[in-house]
Amino acid sequence: MKKLLIILLTLCFIIPISCKYSKGIKKDLTTGLSASYNGFTMEDIYLTDANGTHLNSNKISLGSKLNVIATGVQNFEEKGGKVFPGCRIILTDKNKNEILNLPDAFSDMTNGTSASEASTLKAVLTTGAPMVIGETYHLNVRFFDKNKKENEIVSDVDLLMKE
Repeated sequence: MKKLLIILLTLCFIIPISCKYSKGIKKDLTTGLSASYNGFTMEDIYLTDANGTHLNSNKISLGSKLNVIATGVQNFEEKGGKVFPGCRIILTDKNKNEILNLPDAFSDMTNGTSASEASTLKAVLTTGAPMVIGETYHLNVRFFDKNKKENEIVSDVDLLMKE
């Protein structure tokens, strides 16, 4: 009986460790960007300007580009040695009206890419009309695995348009 108990306890510790399961959240207190991930592992997620400089605020100049970048992304399901990331981008105004709904910004990546290339994912938003200076907009970006739909990174941030 004692041996059986030891075996069962050992299995209870080994089985969860051997699974590739990842779930968590990250929050950037300087920009307000929050992200949750499920299935993927991820080192970091942050906002940058068009030059790749990390942003330290959610105040964005109208007419500029903004990047949401996730680094250290792993656990894609490979097919033929390639991975197939996807990226949904939704931008809404304060009344939750959609200004932009792009189901897959990576739709042209039909032949896939290497897992090492996909370890850094980038969503790009160019601000402009019909956005208005002084208004706040909500940006939702979802990175996902086209081969394993439950693998995802979902990020949200409110953006305040400035001159």
